[in-house]
Amino acid sequence: MFGQALAALSFEELRSIASDLHLVCNTPADELACRRATLVIEQTLRRAHRLHDAATSGFFAATTVQAVAERADVALPNDDVTYVARAAAQLARGFVVGGLPGVDDALGVLSRGWHRLPAFAEFIVAS
Repeated sequence: MFGQALAALSFEELRSIASDLHLVCNTPADELACRRATLVIEQTLRRAHRLHDAATSGFFAATTVQAVAERADVALPNDDVTYVARAAAQLARGFVVGGLPGVDDALGVLSRGWHRLPAFAEFIVAS
């Protein structure tokens, strides 16, 4: 579902998401919360032996974001595309272990700024 929603984005929506992501992570406290969330997800992936699945999901999410840019004839590399692709990859990695202890809170932190993605709330519930 997440990949399909990413693929349906326009480049303008992608740029808006990049802007929103920058706005929600603009203080040291925000950055620390994001780093902690990322660590929770990575530790859970290791404990659950799901690193390979997470790598596949993250790669798919990042390349889907790049495809949105290519479809809009945007030259890569592009700062907004890179930023959104990395954030999408991290979320996709978290969705692999969604529902396990601590992960939903981590996904809540990492999902800030994604409200422009259609039906994003469904992804959190589905994970």
